[in-house]
Amino acid sequence: MLMHVHVGHDHGHHHDHIHDHQDIKPLRIAIAITLFILILQLVGGWYSGSLALLSDAGHVFVDLASLLIAFIGLKIAARAREQHDIRYTFGLRRIEILAALTNGFLLVGICIFIMIEAVERFVDPSHVHAEVMRNIAILGFIGNAVSAYYLHRSEHITTRSAYLHVLTDLASSGGVIIGAIVLELTDWMWVDPAISLLISLVILRGAGQVIYRAGVILMESSPTHIDPAVVRTDIASIPGIMDVHDVHVWQLGQDQVNASVHVVTDRPNDEIVIAVQDRLKTGYGIEHVTVQVETPAMDIDCGTC
Repeated sequence: MLMHVHVGHDHGHHHDHIHDHQDIKPLRIAIAITLFILILQLVGGWYSGSLALLSDAGHVFVDLASLLIAFIGLKIAARAREQHDIRYTFGLRRIEILAALTNGFLLVGICIFIMIEAVERFVDPSHVHAEVMRNIAILGFIGNAVSAYYLHRSEHITTRSAYLHVLTDLASSGGVIIGAIVLELTDWMWVDPAISLLISLVILRGAGQVIYRAGVILMESSPTHIDPAVVRTDIASIPGIMDVHDVHVWQLGQDQVNASVHVVTDRPNDEIVIAVQDRLKTGYGIEHVTVQVETPAMDIDCGTC
């Protein structure tokens, strides 16, 4: 017998639906501000000759991508609740994971370009208009501060991630401002490529984490905080369950974990299914659970299921 249960699932979706609506407006504002900052820093970096500003623009690109991914993810999740496409029975939640993976590889390319350019500038320094660099960085800092203000009350996990990205860019803009002031006071041209290298290393580290997390999800690996062996042992400890096998735990998207399990019992099916579901929900936060109940008399060869 195959049962698919979602105890408390409707309430959770209603709760998420409220948060989705609360987060969409701040996301739109933050996207508009971040896009403006990106264009401003690209133009300002080109005009001033500042590689640090261009590097910061790369960091802003990270923020813009994460904000767009969060926005698209919320819109898709809302649409998935309203209509179900028979071809995508789990919805389109993995679009945000694919977008994050693409974003990660793009960032690696941007960082490599900036680092090569920075090394060349150490060898052959270029003149930088420190005043322009400082003013553009200050505008970027103010813009990121406004975005952070609108996002700081966000509830959805994806939006919270975007908020943290904006905070890191706020710090990055602060670093560029300090570098511009040092340039104005000392005329040390090596400061500009040095700052760009530091920013690139921060972006590169973040890009590596994005690629790793997205890859783990796409490979349908179990989440890092959940050990399937522990889950199996935990389910086996439920009174009335005689055996547990074929335990699968995987991530469908950034914030949704699914599980399936086969249990052997001689107790009523409904009772066991509810007990397993409750254990996975309260112990591991897994609400999407498929439980296959088998009796001791059943001789089933599950093969590689």
